[in-house]
Amino acid sequence: MKKIKDLIDKNFIKSKNIWLAYLLAIFFGTFGLHRFYLKKNGLKMLLITVLTLGVGVIITYPILIMDLFKIPNWVKECNKSNKISPTGKTIQTNQSNKHINNTVTSTSSNLNNSLGANIEETNLSNVDRPRNSQVINYDFKPKLQPVMEFKPKTKMKKKSTRTKTNSSETIKISRLRKLRDDYVVVDIETTGLSPSEDKIIQLSAIKYIDNKEIAVFNEYINPHNKLSDFIINLTGITQDVVDHGKELNDIKDDFISFYGDLPLVGHYINGFDIKFLIANNLVIKNVATIDTLPLARKLDLKNAKLPTVKKFLGINNNSHDSLDDCYTTNALYQFAKENF
Repeated sequence: MKKIKDLIDKNFIKSKNIWLAYLLAIFFGTFGLHRFYLKKNGLKMLLITVLTLGVGVIITYPILIMDLFKIPNWVKECNKSNKISPTGKTIQTNQSNKHINNTVTSTSSNLNNSLGANIEETNLSNVDRPRNSQVINYDFKPKLQPVMEFKPKTKMKKKSTRTKTNSSETIKISRLRKLRDDYVVVDIETTGLSPSEDKIIQLSAIKYIDNKEIAVFNEYINPHNKLSDFIINLTGITQDVVDHGKELNDIKDDFISFYGDLPLVGHYINGFDIKFLIANNLVIKNVATIDTLPLARKLDLKNAKLPTVKKFLGINNNSHDSLDDCYTTNALYQFAKENF
């Protein structure tokens, strides 16, 4: 037993056996055990194999083949490092410690000599400071300067529920899904698509109580600028009509009192009409809307535009006239209530 123990100590503890290294590489090389044995960091190969559930052998096999050529040199390095006696290591350690101590001593003495004058000068000054403290002056200026001012993030308000008027008041828009029996259908014609830059040239609304028409609002509005040929051809509204139209401020109160507290129904009202109404102060309080565009999409037509819906419902009137579009929108609204 003693001979076997000496053999093991000699071959596997004090020195590394090259054949054992080869056997570990052949049978357990993908796990990096030969590297652990030769103290060559086998953790990388072990992680690749284990974490990839064995698929990583595609990567570890080329590494293993290269390791087979390196094993003899690794064994020599390990055995060479193990031959250094403990006495030799102690001597080297003592010499290195002695060198470090000499360096630290000389450095600390120089540092004390250099700081002595500064400390004496500081003691002469009438500077209040804590006990055992030193005043060190740094002649330093940072090279980097801030290029922008930091601003804390602010919470964004949901666009679907709130929007701002010109008077900086906040109006809550409630988008209703349930179809009501009392409502006001609204439609507008404008000089363009931008609520902040373009103007309303026709504003129409029809009030329905218990699904029956009881009142109509229809006004042409003077935008105080020239209409483009595109808008004239699209809407059929001429320059002479708008030039003789009313001022927006003159009809604002009448329109607001017309719809009152009833929900506003419109085709793409949430994406277009309500933005123009708010931008022109035609909505001054919280309002509910019902958009008929999602209802038109349920019809499975080639598109959900009002002219297409009008043909489907068999309606014969003008498109892009806000009053006629109100009637078309209401027909779609009633069709949805009966069929959806």
